[in-house]
Formats: sequence, structure tokens, C-alpha cells
Amino acid sequence: MKKSIITLFLAAVSVVSCEPPMPPSDEEMIRHFNTHEAAFRKVYEIMAESSEGSFHYPPLSPEEVIILDSIEQSDISYESNDEQDIPVYGLLKPDRVLLDSLLAEIGCGLVLVDRQERETADSAKLSLVMPYYSNGLAISGTSKSFVYDPGLSNHPVIRITEQGDLNEIYRRTYNDTTLYKPIKGNWYIKLDHER
Repeated sequence: MKKSIITLFLAAVSVVSCEPPMPPSDEEMIRHFNTHEAAFRKVYEIMAESSEGSFHYPPLSPEEVIILDSIEQSDISYESNDEQDIPVYGLLKPDRVLLDSLLAEIGCGLVLVDRQERETADSAKLSLVMPYYSNGLAISGTSKSFVYDPGLSNHPVIRITEQGDLNEIYRRTYNDTTLYKPIKGNWYIKLDHER
């Protein structure tokens, strides 16, 4: 009897441990956003005012860009490190240092910046995706991100829902799914699931 209980327990533990971890709930992510809202807004402000183009920050590969912040001072005595500061996507060293600090505060490892030029205006449409949770491989898995996108609600193909937790919605079907849930203003939670 005792042996069969232990066997059942071990079987239950192995079944539970084989399932992928559950992403944070929408409620947890909204609470996290509200707690760190000033930091999220500051990331947007820096990207809107100081950056150029569409890019990943920090750069995803060292070949993409040479960042002098991480190079130790060499025998070059005629230039200080500040004079050597080369903009990375338009971002100077003080902006990059602040961005690194803000990303650490909000728990997002990077920002995907998408800047699309508008045909009728001098300005560009700026959207940000900040991955917060990811599980799986590049071609299959689940991720949840914080998104800033002023045009998202006008996009005809985008699925935005205010009802139910995004985790529960995708788990009902386990199909490839991309869903958005509004947080505040132009801020959203994005869930991506690929089988």
C-alpha cells in the first residue's frame, strides 16, 4: 500500500514537471505595469525622443554594433571615453545607461523598436515590444510581452480582448495564437503561442 502511494506521488510529480510553466496572469502583468509605470513611460520617452530607425536594444549580436561603453580604456590618451561616444541607433551613452537601468527595473531584457514613417506627417509611428516572459524554442513556445502601439486598436487583423485571462484563452485551443489585452492608453499585454 505504502509503495503504491509513493509510486502514484512520483507519477503525479513527473506529469506536473513535464508541463510547461504557466505564463504570468494578465492580472499579475497589469499589476507589474502599474507598479513600474513611470519606468515603462521613460523607456518610451527615450526611444521616441533620442533613437533612430527600427532596432533591438540592446543589440542582439556584437556584430550589429560596436558599443564603446564596454571597451576598457586603452592607451588612447588624446580622447576621453565621452569624446569617443558613438551613438547606437541614435542613443548616446547616458541614454543607454539609463535604458539598461530601466529594463532591469521592469524585468524586460530587451526592447524591439519599430518606427514606421507616416506618409502624411513629418513624424513616425513608434511601437515598442518588451518581452517579459518566454518559454520554448524560437519556432514554438509561449511568450508574453508589454507593448506600446498607438495604432493597434485600428488594425483589422489584430485580436484585442478585454474578457478573460489570455493564458486561459490560448490554452483552450492550443492553436497558434496572438492576442492582445489593453492595459492603459496605448499600452497592451501581448501573448504569442506557437505549437
